[in-house]
Parts: sequence; C-alpha cells; structure tokens
Amino acid sequence: MKVGVVTFHSANNYGAVLQTWALQKVLEDLNITTGVINYHPDIIDGLYDPMKLKRGLPRRLLKMKLYIRNRKSLIRYNKFQSFLGTKLNLIGDYRTYKELEAANLNLDAYIVGSDQVWNPTHIGGFDPAYYLEFAEPASKRISYAASLGTDYVVPKHKNAMEKALNSFTSISVRERSIQNEISELAGKPVEVVLDPTLLLDKDDYDEIKVKSKYKEPYILVYSIEKNPQLMEFANKISVSLGMPILQRRPMNGLINQMEPFYTSDAGEFLGHIEAAKYVITNSFHGTVFSILYGKPFVSMLHTDTGRRTEDLLKDLGMSSHILYDIKDFDSFDIFKIDNIEETKEKIMRLRENSMSFLKASLGI
Repeated sequence: MKVGVVTFHSANNYGAVLQTWALQKVLEDLNITTGVINYHPDIIDGLYDPMKLKRGLPRRLLKMKLYIRNRKSLIRYNKFQSFLGTKLNLIGDYRTYKELEAANLNLDAYIVGSDQVWNPTHIGGFDPAYYLEFAEPASKRISYAASLGTDYVVPKHKNAMEKALNSFTSISVRERSIQNEISELAGKPVEVVLDPTLLLDKDDYDEIKVKSKYKEPYILVYSIEKNPQLMEFANKISVSLGMPILQRRPMNGLINQMEPFYTSDAGEFLGHIEAAKYVITNSFHGTVFSILYGKPFVSMLHTDTGRRTEDLLKDLGMSSHILYDIKDFDSFDIFKIDNIEETKEKIMRLRENSMSFLKASLGI
C-alpha cells in the first residue's frame, strides 16, 4: 500500500516537523510505503522563509545581506530545510493547489493531519488540498488528528467543508471540542485520536535525536508566545535552584540565560529536552516530549491552543502539572512525575485506540 500525508511539514517549528516525522514513522512501521506530499503554499512558507519568498537574483542578494546581518536566521532555515530533505520521504514539489491537482499521484490512500490543517486563518480560507480534493476517487481519504484551531466551524466555509468531508473514508480530529460538529457536518462518526508524536516511544526518536551540546545542568524554557508570568516563574525557579535557563531565543526579562538554541533543528531540540533537569513550557509538544522523556515539567497553557494540553494532561492524570497562575506555586512537587510507569500505561491505552483507528481506516 502507498500512502501520502498532507500536513504543515514545511513550517519551521519543532511541533510541526516532529508530528510529521512521527506519523511517517508509524506508517512505515506498519509496512506501508509512506511519503509526505511536498505541498508548501506561500501562505505557510512565507511565515518562515527569511528571504521572504523572493526568487532568482533578488533572493540571492537578500541571502547575502542576511549572511552579514542576521546569519543565525539563515542557519536555522537551512537546518530545517536539511531535516525535511533528509528525514522525510518527500513526494514532489508543489507550491500551488493547481500544481498538486495536476500531479496525478495515484496513491492508495491519502492522510491529512495532524496539526491545524483545517484552520482557515492558517490556510488562507478553504484550501482543497487540506481536504484531499485532489485525491483519485478510488483512493481512501483519511484525516488523522486534524484540527480547526478553534472550537467551532467558521460559517463561511461550512458548505465547502461539508461537501469535502462527505467524500472521506474516515475522520479523526485532535480536539474533543469539535468532534460532534465535524461529525454532523460529515454525516459520519468522528473519533478523537492522539497527536502522532504520542504514538511512539522515546526510543523511537533515537533515529533523529541529537545529543545536546550543553553540558551544565539547566532549566529548559520553551515558550511559543509571550507570557510575562512564565518568565517570572522561570526566573524564580532559576534563582531557587541556582540553575541557568536554556531557551529558544533571547528573551528580555529572563535572568541567567545560556546561549539560546535558536539554530537547533528538530533532532537537536529533542536532545535539549532529554538533557534538561526541568522544563517550563506553554507548548503542547514541549509538554509531550517532557512526558516521553520523563522530565520534571510545568505547563503554563498557551492562550489559543492550551485546551489540547489541558485535555492531554487530564487524560493522563497529570493535571497537577498545569500552573494557571504563579501565585499558586507553593512546592516543587508540581514538576514531579509521580509514577512514570503508570503514565506509560495510560499512554499505551490511548495509543491503542488511535492505532486501531489508523489501521481500520487503511484496511490493514
């Protein structure tokens, strides 16, 4: 069986890249020939390309300027591009839906997800690529852990979504909050499944993980939105432990900062989490990998996407790791993972349900 995955693989952030690699790995472990369809529209690439999507001579000139003025942005971009090219089985190269539609890939099944692939803000409204409308009629169309990024369907795109989802073989979403509405829209059952990163054990990531270059003990702070409380809390913990802070990029207000890991790729990011003594994060995937690597951690929920972190920790019986307000911090016990084996068992049960959905959808 040949399967193609459509997702936000070209987004230069750790969560997007790692969930793509994880789903590819899971499918390959099922003896499925798997590729990531290299659909990367400008609306996604434009967020991460330091050369601002310029082509030809203007791109080369801007690259030279960046090499002098902001070399780290180039290094980061090139390392992400290298990771995509060497760790993902990319199929084709499509910047527009018209190019993708004309490709005639003729695969047995197509999977869209995970990530916010149905978020109209991210995909420029309604993009038929993320609803697999280019797929051949005889192929299976599956969504795995797809997300709208909100708790509701935008009315403007409801009719287009209904028409597209009616042709899906099977549908799963990432958040419970949209399960019923998508089910009503599609006219078929919808399941809630795990993020692909949780379908693997930490040892599975050894294929891509790179050992951290940082030798001294550190607190890893992985923040994907500005949060003054998170910085205040990180400073408090750093002073209390006498331990420096490692973060993705320099942050005003943080004390005792180490050299940032801004240019690290996804494999190096995993190494930084593995080597951390403590993790403070408002990232879902920062939370996921803290759990997988058994790191003492605290989650301070992201304003827009905190719901899925909250749901995951509730399912795992780990809601005590959520810090809603730093005034509530009264003990380092909030970091501690009380029973790692029990947590692993809960993940395994959730994983079995998600894998059953995937296998049934593919007919294997």
